[in-house]
Amino acid sequence: MKREGWQRGEGLAATLFLLLLGCSPVPESVRTATERQPPLAVLRTHPEAYRGKPALLGGRVVRVESLRDRTWIEIDGLPLDERDRPRSEGKSQGRFLAEIQEKVDASAYPWGRVVTVWGKFSGTAKGQLVVVAKEVYLWPRRFGQEPLYSSGPYREGNQGAGWDPGTWW
Repeated sequence: MKREGWQRGEGLAATLFLLLLGCSPVPESVRTATERQPPLAVLRTHPEAYRGKPALLGGRVVRVESLRDRTWIEIDGLPLDERDRPRSEGKSQGRFLAEIQEKVDASAYPWGRVVTVWGKFSGTAKGQLVVVAKEVYLWPRRFGQEPLYSSGPYREGNQGAGWDPGTWW
């Protein structure tokens, strides 16, 4: 009798784990509002047409610039998968800026990490499409699919010494 209860609990835990594994960090309301959002290439050609509309984009962090009262994150746009995670193997769709309405330490968004951004389009700045971010979700690394360290300290915009111990430390 005790054995059956243990198996039932084990099955429930496995089911819960699988449900959590397939979840997106993006709220359903944002996903619904951005269902018909055109690709980044179209958004970049007509940025003023989308000003004030909901945005859901993702990609790799290229550079972080902390200003006095806000932070700019330059992102190399990638297509999103069914969980709204940028596809690491996807082809770049061009760059965009995510604007956070407060000062954030640049080390919070390391170079090369994948992020998903949702918020509202606000036009252009520095010649790039701008999303005023409500949230910038930093995805955990996938072992074997993403580098455990940046490619070097000499890349433009790299804020650190170029060495990152990854998930092993």
